[in-house]
Amino acid sequence: MRTGPPDDVAILIRGSAADAAVTVRGVKATAGPVPPAIYLVLDSTTPAEALNRAAAVRTERLLLFLDAGVIPVGRNWLADMITAVSAPDVAAAIATWADDRGPVAGLLVRREAFDLLGGFDADRHPTAGYTEDLLARFLYHGLECVAPAGAVFLAGSPQLRRAG
Repeated sequence: MRTGPPDDVAILIRGSAADAAVTVRGVKATAGPVPPAIYLVLDSTTPAEALNRAAAVRTERLLLFLDAGVIPVGRNWLADMITAVSAPDVAAAIATWADDRGPVAGLLVRREAFDLLGGFDADRHPTAGYTEDLLARFLYHGLECVAPAGAVFLAGSPQLRRAG
């Protein structure tokens, strides 16, 4: 089962620059010895369209979509997500919230599955529900979506600053 190196993952973080800085620090602190490629999506278009545009220019095999301001809880979350999508019938790994605030904190998808379905449906779900819609379309096409136990996130605060 191929898990792929972290540099085979493009992490696309969408939101404000201040919130994105919180997420970038958290990802870099917990992603492992070789940090993945991180890209900020500060586009003013609708979230679904902005993420589709950012994904279209990436060449990595895996795409991880995160909202700015989320912080990974554990140290093996990225490896757990990569391992989960290495199974042939699994299109996506879902990161969950530590505090049960909602269904999806982050989404790692295999590029070929994302491209097969045309990405997020920016026409039907431009600002909300686009992640859940993509997951439903994966399931409709017989592809699995899993939630690895180690892929858990908290909502961060842009007021958090590095000590020292």
